[in-house]
Amino acid sequence: MFLTPHEIAQGRDYTLNNLLGISTACLGASQRLSELLANGGRDALSSGSRHLAQFGHGQLEALTHLPSTLWLEHSTRTSKLLGSAYEIVGETHKMLIHSAEAQIRVLDQIAFSSLDRLSRNSPWEATIALSTMRSTLESAEQTLHGASSAAIETLELAELEVREFSQAQEEAPKQKPKTTSRSRTRAN
Repeated sequence: MFLTPHEIAQGRDYTLNNLLGISTACLGASQRLSELLANGGRDALSSGSRHLAQFGHGQLEALTHLPSTLWLEHSTRTSKLLGSAYEIVGETHKMLIHSAEAQIRVLDQIAFSSLDRLSRNSPWEATIALSTMRSTLESAEQTLHGASSAAIETLELAELEVREFSQAQEEAPKQKPKTTSRSRTRAN
């Protein structure tokens, strides 16, 4: 049941490469999320300063429209932010699923190698049990692959729904708030 030095080194290399892939995905996601949040903060500050500039220039009529205007701008900005964040998290999750599946394959290869070595050095009765164990591991790996594929498809569908929702929010007609009858009578 001993592994050869080559198999041990190969297993370590694959494991380290999987860990490197996971680390790279997490660092990339955190960088993208930081950039996204920083840009969102800048947009919010820019929008707020625009509204303050209107008050500074004596456009007090904008004050009556301020709550609805802020709400419309904020909802659009928030839906974009959440859509982008969900996309980043979804891509990272898919990478984690692929890495976990790859690591399971590494462990399975080590187990297959051990089972093959044991089969060659065991009586025929044990060989039957070992081949059954091998086929069980192979079917478990196939099941894991199917579950991973289903999880990735689910993530892609959720990303699509969030993207469609964000686009619908962006495309919603930006209506100016209606003036109240009181402000119309004052204008006349």
